[in-house]
Amino acid sequence: MIPEWNPEGLLPPINEQNPAGMDRSPYEVDLLAFIERFAISLDRCQILDGYLSHRSELHRMGMAEGFQWLNGSFAENIELIDQRAPGDIDVVTFTFAGDEFYDALQPGQLKLLGATREAQTFLKHQYKVDFYIQSLRDAPERLVEMTSYWYSMWAHRRSKQWKGFLRVDLDPREDRAALAMLTARKLELAHE
Repeated sequence: MIPEWNPEGLLPPINEQNPAGMDRSPYEVDLLAFIERFAISLDRCQILDGYLSHRSELHRMGMAEGFQWLNGSFAENIELIDQRAPGDIDVVTFTFAGDEFYDALQPGQLKLLGATREAQTFLKHQYKVDFYIQSLRDAPERLVEMTSYWYSMWAHRRSKQWKGFLRVDLDPREDRAALAMLTARKLELAHE
């Protein structure tokens, strides 16, 4: 379940009713619930469309196991906080793909993983995603180090306010239904 935004327009980092419980950020949510919750404006729908298209590219490459952390101003009520629409969605994909997977990729496929500054710019422009990747096959020390890095980067705003973020499974089974839901929502919003 995705918690409501708090009065500051942020997902709460913890369940305030049970602060020591496991119900905390990153909140695990299915893709359909994520689309339903955040497809609230045409600007957001455009970002979600890019996000789903990028997921589709990852799946086409064979990257379908793992999960994604979703965050950035997209996960905030940025329209309230800064009186603007979000520009993209921040995504860290934790995947079981190992070196043999990456070694077999073509240059165009590598570009979709955002390995260079140029590729990052392309992904933001083409798919509206600020995309990063983390292999779950890394050495345990490295995996803990990088997970700690991403958590510490994402658990607060630049203004140092603590906030929560989301976790969505990378499995493609819900993607087609999510795209249909998003398409229907865009039509609704266009006629409001």
